[in-house]
Amino acid sequence: MAYTEPDPRADLSGRDVARKLLIVARAAGERLEERDIEVENLVPAPLRDLTLEAFLGRLGELDVLLERRRRAAAASGKVLRYVARLGPGERASVRLEALAPDHPCAQLSGADNLFAFTTRRYHMQPLVVRGPGAGPEITAQALLADVLEIVA
Repeated sequence: MAYTEPDPRADLSGRDVARKLLIVARAAGERLEERDIEVENLVPAPLRDLTLEAFLGRLGELDVLLERRRRAAAASGKVLRYVARLGPGERASVRLEALAPDHPCAQLSGADNLFAFTTRRYHMQPLVVRGPGAGPEITAQALLADVLEIVA
């Protein structure tokens, strides 16, 4: 498994995904704060406050827990994906979900990100936007876009 951060807990805590959800929600006009998002932290409590070296030494413990969930999902023909959700009448959330193979997120691999918009127009089939979510070129482009928006 590869992570985008030097300390895998930055990815596995769900906070990064929650911040991305917050950005999208605010751009859509939602009044949302990070504390309003229910986040499933995939790092067990006993491993959260360890030094990086100690955490990496015990990473196998996390592997065992996640493998158990992966096998349970696979037994019912599903795959696991870390999913952020924001919908009317629902609490915003980030959690590991078992998804059917035909779910748009089930097709993701590597550092791909996907947004599926279910709206009045796209209620039968969501509008899906998919692309790379990490890497030096992607990050540089996003930072440049932010700078241009600020100075415009």
